[in-house]
Amino acid sequence: MKISFYPIIIAIILLLTVQVGTTVVSAEVGPEYTVKAAMVRNFAKFTRWPEDSVSKQKKKGMCLCLMGDESILESFAGIRGKTVEGRTIELKWVDNLTGLDDCDLLFVNRETRTKMSRIMGAIADRPILTIGETKEFTQAGGMITFFLRQGRIRFRINPEAVRRSGLKLSSSLLELATIVHSYIREHRQ
Repeated sequence: MKISFYPIIIAIILLLTVQVGTTVVSAEVGPEYTVKAAMVRNFAKFTRWPEDSVSKQKKKGMCLCLMGDESILESFAGIRGKTVEGRTIELKWVDNLTGLDDCDLLFVNRETRTKMSRIMGAIADRPILTIGETKEFTQAGGMITFFLRQGRIRFRINPEAVRRSGLKLSSSLLELATIVHSYIREHRQ
């Protein structure tokens, strides 16, 4: 069965052209996080996890873990129950590092900036697609980070962090991203 990625590519392009107001810089939750949630779902569609990853072995849903300001949970609720590759998206709020074992994806809110090194160290080289929203996120070993350019939500990808995790990103997704070749700090102790 041949899968057409054109509708998905069009959806991502449309999401990337959504205008976001100037309130995005504040910690307010609103349309910004609804758009980011939809983009996170599309990132999952363009990601391949290793066959031996925990969630694939258990044949469970796809667990999207959220970390940071709890008010974003409502914005992400719109993708709960949606499917990616036949797997249903489940949301899990994580407030400490011990809750990361079931995560397939991890969205790290800007409120966790001070814990970034510990978070990245706890999941280094594991097949968890990490998405953040600070400039430092990809420099700390995160895979995808959101940023604003001319009032629009864009994203950067750190291909080295993706490669080390064993995940594979579609070339279609890579073409839409700004690629960063930053230094990656070692987080292992």
